[in-house]
Amino acid sequence: MQIPALKADRRDTSGTKAMRKLRANGGLPGVLYGKGAETINLTFKYADIEKLIHDASHVVELDVAGDKLPALVRGLQRDYLGDQLHHIDFIRISLDEKVKLKLPLKFIGTPRGAAHGGLLEIMRGEVEVLCPASNIPKYVECEVVSLEVDQSFKFRDLGIPEGAELLVNPDGIVVKCAQARRATATTEETPVAAGAVPSAKGAPPAAAPAAKGAPAKK
Repeated sequence: MQIPALKADRRDTSGTKAMRKLRANGGLPGVLYGKGAETINLTFKYADIEKLIHDASHVVELDVAGDKLPALVRGLQRDYLGDQLHHIDFIRISLDEKVKLKLPLKFIGTPRGAAHGGLLEIMRGEVEVLCPASNIPKYVECEVVSLEVDQSFKFRDLGIPEGAELLVNPDGIVVKCAQARRATATTEETPVAAGAVPSAKGAPPAAAPAAKGAPAKK
């Protein structure tokens, strides 16, 4: 697995005003911590972090003043609207260790049961694993084409990376092809003829229109 490099600069500033200015200038504050070493406040280019997220990269090699530091994305903070990134957290790792993380699931195909009224029902969108840091995929694929109505896939059926361990109940259901429920409309009211307008409760029925040619009532 190729690990992307990410340039970072040490950051001495802090506080709301300074962070607002940093973001306005295309930067993003972050932090690197873990393994008993010092916590380092960092500054990244906002565009670099956007690309990192778009590429769904979990492990990176931070370049901090020439030091190459393997790290795992541990947390992302966004603004209250969820549109703009506000902060990113990294934790130090060794590439020869296993790390605990949640991997997104990517569902592929249309279940066979869809041809018989089945609907794909996704129960879980991610899976928690203990995975070698050097072999972390962007996502775990789940092929659903073989599912018939009332069939499901469990966590144990997923193709997790070699050397990885499930940290969830292996018998937990991930996705299933469920029988579509047909809504049955029932009513206690007397059916209304097409085009007729029901009268308000307690009101007398509207008079029928006079026959053609009949004298109107005075």
